[in-house]
Amino acid sequence: MYSKRSISGRVGAITAGLILLFSLNLAAQYNSEPKLPGWVLFQKGLSSYDKGDLDLALEFFTRSAGNGVLTPEAIYWIGKVYEEEGDLLLAEERYLEAMEDARFLYVPEDKWLIQYSLAGIYLNRKEYEHYEQLLLSIFDEEMIRNAEVVFREHAYVQMLKEKGLDKLLLLYRIRLSYSLEAAEQLGVYYARSTVWKSSLIKNLYAVLSGFSGGIEYLIEMDQGFSFPVNMEEAWERDDEFLISLYEEYATAIDPEFSYKRDLKTLEAMQILDDTLRAEKIIHSRNPSFAMTASLYTLRKMEKQSALSSLMKDGKLYRALFFLAQSLYHEGFPERADEVWTLVSLSGRESSWKTLSLKALSDPELQPASLIY
Repeated sequence: MYSKRSISGRVGAITAGLILLFSLNLAAQYNSEPKLPGWVLFQKGLSSYDKGDLDLALEFFTRSAGNGVLTPEAIYWIGKVYEEEGDLLLAEERYLEAMEDARFLYVPEDKWLIQYSLAGIYLNRKEYEHYEQLLLSIFDEEMIRNAEVVFREHAYVQMLKEKGLDKLLLLYRIRLSYSLEAAEQLGVYYARSTVWKSSLIKNLYAVLSGFSGGIEYLIEMDQGFSFPVNMEEAWERDDEFLISLYEEYATAIDPEFSYKRDLKTLEAMQILDDTLRAEKIIHSRNPSFAMTASLYTLRKMEKQSALSSLMKDGKLYRALFFLAQSLYHEGFPERADEVWTLVSLSGRESSWKTLSLKALSDPELQPASLIY
């Protein structure tokens, strides 16, 4: 017969043995795993980050070190994990560390990704001076490589103030690359800070770059397209599209409105008369309505699925809104109304469309809650 103590001792020994065996088995499995290349571990980290598994992402990014040295990409993404977890101080340290090693980036352009993330940290912590200076350094770096653009900056501003947006878009094209986001963010920042001259310039760059990209794409898709010199040219080339726009605006007020068409050919029979009739209906609710070359082009851009990302995120509409606000405060209320009207007639519903409608009757509107 065994005593209770001897039985419990045997059970304890067996349990301890099983735990030890299980631990050894896990260690053996871990040690037997093939050593994955750093780039594979890094990709696993990205996948885990996208899935929201931050702990696993951090583990993979850390293990991706080759010869004990982390790549600037891994350091940056470790910072992203810390930022997601709310530790902005550690995130900032990692971003700064990644910037120190930016010359080793596999994709040199990732430098801007790191800098924009760092700017986001400064904005989040309300360190506005650091935020502004970092964005200016990004913007200025591209401008140094585009001296002609800087040389023409005064001409852009004067053309907008004196002749309006249509003339500006007819004569000039700008395609910002990595500094576009800096221009967009600075445009918002200066508008919020009521530094209207700087706001006007940065939002002008964002608007001109956005339209330039859209116009170039429209030309690529249709060699016959060009930004129209006037609306007569647009009517000659694209009457059916313009008819569809007028019907859209007019039927929103009078559902019975339509262009009269030949029953056999379906061609519009009295375009001028019906257009004047449509304008009368539209003006009854929107006195500032005008079919301009800018509006025509914006609506063409909105129809292109390839440009949906440009239009969907609302940044172009936001830049237009603040451009108009800057024009108003710089003493050009008529030009401001033209731009606000353009946004109010856009085909996509957005907060900026709503705000533009309000600004037409209350130009002192300050949408602070929607700026960031």
